[in-house]
Amino acid sequence: MTFFCLTAVKAEPVPYPQDRPALRLYLADGRQQSFTLHQLQRFPQSTIRLRDATGKEQVWVGVSLPWLLQSMDEETHDRPVYTRSLNHYSVVIPAVDIRRYQPLIAYQRDGQFLSIRDLGPLYLIYPLDDYPELHQQVFYNRSIWQLSEIHVE
Repeated sequence: MTFFCLTAVKAEPVPYPQDRPALRLYLADGRQQSFTLHQLQRFPQSTIRLRDATGKEQVWVGVSLPWLLQSMDEETHDRPVYTRSLNHYSVVIPAVDIRRYQPLIAYQRDGQFLSIRDLGPLYLIYPLDDYPELHQQVFYNRSIWQLSEIHVE
């Protein structure tokens, strides 16, 4: 009689492919642009440092939302944006938030690319630890994981 021993192995999340479109940007004038992770990495990087629930610091790296919008159309800095995730969650980010808090379109946390399983490949995140007033549910709701689309209103 032969017995097999199966051991549970924790599978690492598969990173999102670098060359597959990860973000679609729709501008108010009808233009649209898709970005891969590889393309987003070519833009100037920004960083947000946040403490998680245990107090451990996390370093988020990505592209500043206002920078991305201004690089596409200088008029977008006074418009709200409608964001949508892979699971169709959506939220509007007011223009005042974009100017004041400069949310980050993060593609890495602590040096690792975000998999879909780990809230990626993109996560729109606010610098919560830099602004105490951001510790409100409305701003947590505006931090959208699995970000896939941005529509300029």
